Amino acid sequence: MTTPSSVPVIAISGASAGIGLAIAEDFAALSWNVSISARTQDDLLNLEKRWATDYPESQLHTIALDLAQPTAAEMWAEAIQKRFGRLDVLVHNLGQFQPGTLLGGEVEQLTNLMNTNVLSAHYLTRALLPFLETAENAHLITIGSVATTDWPAPLAAYSISKYALEGWHRAMQKELSPYRVQTTLIRPGATYTRSWEGVEVDPKTLLQPAQIARLVTQTVLGSTGAHLDEITIRPEANG
Repeated sequence: MTTPSSVPVIAISGASAGIGLAIAEDFAALSWNVSISARTQDDLLNLEKRWATDYPESQLHTIALDLAQPTAAEMWAEAIQKRFGRLDVLVHNLGQFQPGTLLGGEVEQLTNLMNTNVLSAHYLTRALLPFLETAENAHLITIGSVATTDWPAPLAAYSISKYALEGWHRAMQKELSPYRVQTTLIRPGATYTRSWEGVEVDPKTLLQPAQIARLVTQTVLGSTGAHLDEITIRPEANG
């Protein structure tokens, strides 16, 4: 068994780009060690090439997985144990965004979004629970969406999956409380990520991944003595 490092470790799902990558870079700048997952190995390899130069005080661990599969979560947990021997913060950022109506969209759309947006978080939390139970100041961050309150059209299946994710997160608040694991749900509004590729939109009217990352960092580092249960962040009305 690996002897735990003295350096805190954060694990972020779906972190090869966008919000997840911005969070990873924020914590790397604070000299945390970082473990991230993504489906595409090429994105991770490109990230590894520049990490040592950009963040020399941070160790980066990457793994290419489909976290909709329970066995993938177990593999990641084993890899974190082998590499770091500890985990302090877990960020559920993995999410798939697809437009479509329930009756007019693809038959499997709701199933696929539930697997990716909800069950991946469930499998991963179960697999990493031994780390969270023993960490001195563990924190679980779930990246939700304002789709659960705004119900934008036509995003029915996506909104339902994010609503289910919020319900799952609240259950985790109850079940993790005996272990003193802090839990925070963050609901970003429209954020300029790969989801907007091919869409004509002014980035200035959207949130930037760095804004969400800064909020996560402040929540984790400023959590002592206070507990932020839920946070909603939206773009400014005037862009």
